[in-house]
Amino acid sequence: MSSSRPYFVALPFAVAALTGCGTTYQPARSAAFELDSSKQIDDDDIRKAFDAKPQMPREIRVAYYTFDPEITKDLDVTLAQVPGVVSVYRIPPLMVNGQRRIDEQNAWAQPKEVTVKKLRLFAARAHADVLIVIDHGYKTGGANALAALDVLILPIFILPFLDNTVEGYAEGYVIDVRNGYLYGHVTEDDKRGDAFTTIYGRGVKGHAAEPWAALRAALGKDLSRVVSDERTKAPPPSNTAAPAPGPPAPASSAR
Repeated sequence: MSSSRPYFVALPFAVAALTGCGTTYQPARSAAFELDSSKQIDDDDIRKAFDAKPQMPREIRVAYYTFDPEITKDLDVTLAQVPGVVSVYRIPPLMVNGQRRIDEQNAWAQPKEVTVKKLRLFAARAHADVLIVIDHGYKTGGANALAALDVLILPIFILPFLDNTVEGYAEGYVIDVRNGYLYGHVTEDDKRGDAFTTIYGRGVKGHAAEPWAALRAALGKDLSRVVSDERTKAPPPSNTAAPAPGPPAPASSAR
């Protein structure tokens, strides 16, 4: 007759392995974002940065790059709703760092560099006026201090030893494509979920979608504010037509 005791002994360790550690959602680990590569920065770059002036037009063509491919459809809609934006183009990762849509990432591979200069070049090829770079990620809690009691087996089913809090963030950079002028840098944070919940409670996946919805709305407002502030500084388009020529002067008669 077989005994089920080994299974009960192993149960706490299995639960601890599944829930004891929090997770971090950090997409595009194969890309290392640099505003500008340190190998390329010199005194001339510093001078150009000081000389750069804002020149945002009233009708804006936007190119954007995001490190999170899961939110591209949401960003297409969010950026299209920014005041003054007439077109939105997403710069594909394949053109920037060679990342394919379905690609097995090597955790030991050195991240490929993504610089603003490179993104500005691709934005210019799309004839965009403004480059927007978006980053997004979140982390979860895992298990709280009550997980230490799970070795007694029975508390696994009744104790709130799970930490289902989710801390998310989203940030964006608004950059002029032509001269690299930084119009603004916006960032938003969100934290929600239960720090103490049982295995029957709402899981982390249920909470993970909520922060992005709130972050997306807040990020859209922040970007709209940055763009609106700059558009008010732009000179209005000249619609005044040249005055029509008057009637010719009468010819003087010779005497």
